[in-house]
Amino acid sequence: MEDLKTSIGHLKDHTTEYVKTYIDLAKAKATKTASNAAAAAAIGIVSFLLAFFFLEFVFIGLALWVGTLVNSTFLGFFIVAGFFLLLMILIFALRKKVIIPMIRNGIISKVYE
Repeated sequence: MEDLKTSIGHLKDHTTEYVKTYIDLAKAKATKTASNAAAAAAIGIVSFLLAFFFLEFVFIGLALWVGTLVNSTFLGFFIVAGFFLLLMILIFALRKKVIIPMIRNGIISKVYE
């Protein structure tokens, strides 16, 4: 009978240890996932800012260059602005059939990666 009590006591100790280990493992996995997400967000934000400023200067240069071609700086900026308006209209027209499914599929593939 005492062997049974001892075995039950060991089983209880092992079960408690197993649960604690499982909880520690879950915490470690959650910490890893959160740290990866934070690092990806930081890299994404910095990359976005750098790309934004790069493109800003490229398009200012393009507007000035087009302005010298047409002998009017203002007209150069309006031509580049018209290009952006055309691009905006194109994105708006393709949003439901191309852009939204592409973004949705990208997010789903990252979640199940």
